Order: sequence, then C-alpha cells, then structure tokens
Amino acid sequence: MSVYNHKRLMVSINGYEFTAFDESADSLSIAPVGDDGAFTIGVNGRGVYVFSGNESATVTLKLLQHSEDNAFLSRLRNQILSSQSAPTALELYIKDTWNGDEIIGHVGFFTTPPTITRGTSHNPTQWTVQFERVITKLAKGAHN
Repeated sequence: MSVYNHKRLMVSINGYEFTAFDESADSLSIAPVGDDGAFTIGVNGRGVYVFSGNESATVTLKLLQHSEDNAFLSRLRNQILSSQSAPTALELYIKDTWNGDEIIGHVGFFTTPPTITRGTSHNPTQWTVQFERVITKLAKGAHN
C-alpha cells in the first residue's frame, strides 16, 4: 500500500517554502528537457550510445491566484528582469516527507511568463522555471 498527501510535500525556491498549490492533479511537475542520450546505429547493426550530458528540467508550479506564493514569485521575476547586474539564479528543493522522494534543482531561471486569467471561477497562476541541472532521488515510499 502506498500513501501520498500533497500537504506533506515541501517545495522551496531560494529558501522560500510554497504552500498555495491549487487542487489540480498536476499542480507541480518536473519534466526533463531532453533525453539522457541516444544510440547511433551503423550499417552493420552495431551501435554506440552517446550520453547527452543534459541534466536540465522544467519545473511548473500552479498556485492559487491571490497568494503570497504568487507575490513572491512575481517580485523575484521582476527583480531578475530589471537587474542591472547578473541576476542570482534560482535554487530548488523538493522533499516528499512521507515517501522520501527528493528533487534538487540548480541554476534556474523563469522561462515562460505566467498567463493571468480571470473569470467566474478560480484560475491558477502557472509559473515555469528551467533548471540547468536537476537531481532526482526517488525513494521506495512509505508502507512499501
């Protein structure tokens, strides 16, 4: 039997902990940007596997519209965009405290500005950050 509680997932960027995730099934996603590598096959049917070296990933967070989490990311993005000197990169830390999964992202920057949507129901604000290097350590999980 496995268990998961999104409230027990600790997510932080530059030491700020996020708590205002929306209720969607994909309120947090980590997607590799490329493959680990690929085979090149010769005419004799033999091949060579070449590692890409690409350890980057795109992290997407969906947050409640009017939350301090959104305000934090908005201030951080504006600070980076208006910086007169080289901006400080983002650092990511994710820990599933029940199951032991851990994800660490190094050297991140915003890639896609959030779309602002308003209407007669809640619309999450989606933030997209790409990290140069993401280390993923998946654990066995609780009760397994």
